[in-house]
Amino acid sequence: MAHAVDVGGAHDRRKSPVTIDVLTYDPAHGVGTWWDDETVLRAEVWDAPERTVVISGNRAGLRSLARHLLTLAQDAVPDGRHLDFDTYCGWLEEGSAAIRIEVEKE
Repeated sequence: MAHAVDVGGAHDRRKSPVTIDVLTYDPAHGVGTWWDDETVLRAEVWDAPERTVVISGNRAGLRSLARHLLTLAQDAVPDGRHLDFDTYCGWLEEGSAAIRIEVEKE
């Protein structure tokens, strides 16, 4: 697990609340979510200076990605549940690397 990184006074900076609606996890229906209209999202893997995963997108794409992450972060979502992102789903830009985001309970 990654440890918290002190970004130099981040705890003292003003914070802004952000509200994102998510579908409540339901075992009968599984994990459910949606993408905002006009979503643009891409994932790349850079090999230099060190192997780096780069996720970029417009505001709709980043907001949608946040929704997907928060959907998986719900307490009721079981260990191992995941979301797959690839160019076949139509949300990642052509040429993007596929991504799997998976719940790992502590």
